[in-house]
Amino acid sequence: MKRAQKIILLGLTLILMCTISVSAYFLLVNQHLRKTLDNGYHPIKNEYHAAKKQDAESFLVMGLDNTIERKLGTTRTDAMMVITVNNKTKKITFCSLPRDSFVPIAAKNYRGNQRIEAAYTFDGPTASVNTVEKLLKIPIDHYCVFNFLSFIQFIDAIGGIDINVQHSFDGVTKDGPGAIHFDEGRQHVDGTKALSYARERHSDNDIMRGFRQQEIIQSVGKKLKSKDVVKNLTGIIDSFDNNIQTDITTDQLLKLIESGLIYNNYEKQRLTFDWRTFSNQGRSMVELYPDSIQYVSHELRVSLGIDKKDDRDKKSFVFHTNGQYLYQSDYSVQDEAAEEKESTSLNGNVYIGTPGNTETGTLPTVKTKNGFVP
Repeated sequence: MKRAQKIILLGLTLILMCTISVSAYFLLVNQHLRKTLDNGYHPIKNEYHAAKKQDAESFLVMGLDNTIERKLGTTRTDAMMVITVNNKTKKITFCSLPRDSFVPIAAKNYRGNQRIEAAYTFDGPTASVNTVEKLLKIPIDHYCVFNFLSFIQFIDAIGGIDINVQHSFDGVTKDGPGAIHFDEGRQHVDGTKALSYARERHSDNDIMRGFRQQEIIQSVGKKLKSKDVVKNLTGIIDSFDNNIQTDITTDQLLKLIESGLIYNNYEKQRLTFDWRTFSNQGRSMVELYPDSIQYVSHELRVSLGIDKKDDRDKKSFVFHTNGQYLYQSDYSVQDEAAEEKESTSLNGNVYIGTPGNTETGTLPTVKTKNGFVP
């Protein structure tokens, strides 16, 4: 055999070996992913139904404040975000819900208003999904719940992410307040620092907190486009093991991952509420103004193809609540004088937004598996 033929044969052999190795690796990864997701697969029964476009989907992403390490008596959703994806209009809409939003809870074990974070405590993801569906009048196609541990491990597994800190502040970690410092400006952070960044609300407010969480999701999307991420697929999957709860099947997730590469080119829309804080029985709550809920609901329904566009969807339109308060929105930290003057609490026990819904029951102590309520 001639030397040139030997070189060609050797080259083809190496290519074949690499192809077999890569195929075997991805087969192994696929099997690992299926096993991990099967462990966390938890379908639920949705109560809200509406006709929507087939090329549009909605997701409720939640982050828990409990893990096997923290061993809290109750498990609540520290973060809640609705994401809609419309493949026809090529648009992704983000909407963060303030965790202290005082809303009607749709749970079989509780009737009345509570902080929206507590819905999960009563009936797990079923109550959270149905509470959000009824509040915003949209169907939730899929949900996904992470705990703090999975978030940290996932960010570390993809090699960290880039964020743009708007102002310096001292964040919170498992070691307590002020355990970590953020300087203003663009920077690369690991999982622990990313979680602290996502949870921060004391240096500004819950609206900005929601924007930070949306920023993190978009930063993760950009990082997942990197070829370096492929090198640690097993580590990424391991971060989900026993740390995730979802009704998304493996096949659906693989399809989402495949589509995710084009999502970065989609138009992004960020929705937020007009709201203010008030005191109820000595506890801080968030009142979402009714007209603000109606506006956000409309925008989400438009994004899903349920509602048609109207004057509120013109680029020149900017929503402002017509609530009966001089201080109309809590976009910035209020001073004490403004809080006292515009308080929606009368004698600490009257909620103006929905009269009569002031009594809140105690949260039940629930036995959980790594923070997750079944």
